[in-house]
Amino acid sequence: MFWKIFSVILASTVKTLFAPAMGFAVNLSFGTTFVATMVGGIIGFIFFYYSFGLGFNFINKKKSPPTEKRIKRARNIINFKKRYPVWLFVLVSPIMSIPVMAIVIRRFFNHNRGIFALSLVAVTIFALVGCLIFSPIL
Repeated sequence: MFWKIFSVILASTVKTLFAPAMGFAVNLSFGTTFVATMVGGIIGFIFFYYSFGLGFNFINKKKSPPTEKRIKRARNIINFKKRYPVWLFVLVSPIMSIPVMAIVIRRFFNHNRGIFALSLVAVTIFALVGCLIFSPIL
């Protein structure tokens, strides 16, 4: 039983929306699958968020002075951030994957502390949605 739950937790660290299918395939209950998926998604997001943060700090120490290309890219990022609201990105990004979500939030929205909590809520919502989609119909 432990290994079944552990495998669902491990799968949900990367793909929270589709991990419940594995839980239901190994005959876990709805509640157990939801909790395992939620815990795995939260652990995966926190792990990738902080590990990529360390990587970005290392890269930023080795940067050279700004060039025209980097300035243009920075302007494009600012325009993107002005055009689309942050909560829209946070609620859509778990569909892609947890590591991609963590990289983008850490890189571009690190200054906003509420985004971290909103991301954890989004992971929990997608764990519930995945469990509702893949729950067996009895």
